[in-house]
Amino acid sequence: MRTSDKIANTAPFRFTLALCCTVAMAMQVPAQELASAVPTDESQTAAPAEVAPAFPDRRHALIVVGLPGDPTHREQFEAILQIWQDWLVKFAAVDSADIMVLDGRDATEGRLPATQESIRSVTDQLVERIGEDEALWVFWLGHGNQERRHGWFHLPGPDMNAAQWAARFAELKAGEQVFWMTHSASGSFVKPFSLPGRIVISATDEDEINEPRFPRQLAEVMRQQLAERATAGPTAEPASPAKDPLVSILDLFRRTADRVGRSFDDDQLLPTEHALLDDNGDGVGTEVADLAMIDSQSIHSTAAQAVIDGLLAARTIIMTPEPPPTPDDPAAPAATQQP
Repeated sequence: MRTSDKIANTAPFRFTLALCCTVAMAMQVPAQELASAVPTDESQTAAPAEVAPAFPDRRHALIVVGLPGDPTHREQFEAILQIWQDWLVKFAAVDSADIMVLDGRDATEGRLPATQESIRSVTDQLVERIGEDEALWVFWLGHGNQERRHGWFHLPGPDMNAAQWAARFAELKAGEQVFWMTHSASGSFVKPFSLPGRIVISATDEDEINEPRFPRQLAEVMRQQLAERATAGPTAEPASPAKDPLVSILDLFRRTADRVGRSFDDDQLLPTEHALLDDNGDGVGTEVADLAMIDSQSIHSTAAQAVIDGLLAARTIIMTPEPPPTPDDPAAPAATQQP
């Protein structure tokens, strides 16, 4: 795990605790055991600061579909897009009216063209109207390439590079910000997008340029989850963070990355993509294998979140149910989704 430069500016106790958490992760020693060894005085509390999961009042989503390049990819992109939209509405509690699609294939009713002009207009509107109590998730689906200075996403007309894309969201105030870069050469987008309090996911690392399997596997995980909820039925016991295997962004990332890895194993091929997650604002993503040691104690430590990737994603809950119906209200639904 990595130590952020910003940690040097925090209070001594928080710095010591964060360093202990990092060392504990590296040595596979429970962080709480090291935390107990941190010296304290009357002005310091022994327990780390805790942050309970917060749910946004409203979620918005933007999906940018780039140039397909050929009929096969056109069909693939459409199938993936349909699953993503369905999942956002039925599982992530995004109102269909709050999902915007910019399409690099053909502009149709309800879809604007994915041109630089439309991108500027739409992102300006989103940044202006989305408040701190709301959320924005952005997905990229398409092709990209990497050159010496920048990663690019292919659009009809002039392409946009990672720095140009990041600038479109620099002033975003949303309290929950999740960026899913699923295109080729997406690893170079991580650093420009990285900010404290923001979750950035890429399908590849910064040196990989092959077409990734990540978007298809992400759609497959979403499809399976929708099927599981449909099978459970309206009388099923309400989902909860302790029971639902895909309750958080981290869970969704892990399961998708694991499927990508297994697909290469099944094909007896060396993997050509390694998905990254950055949510501590240091601009350096972490692969799924290095996120496996995160424990429940660290998730709620604000000091640990400054140095360990995955903690913010672990407490960013995708779906949460309402409380189960009371005996006085037997007709009430057993579970509903709330943002």
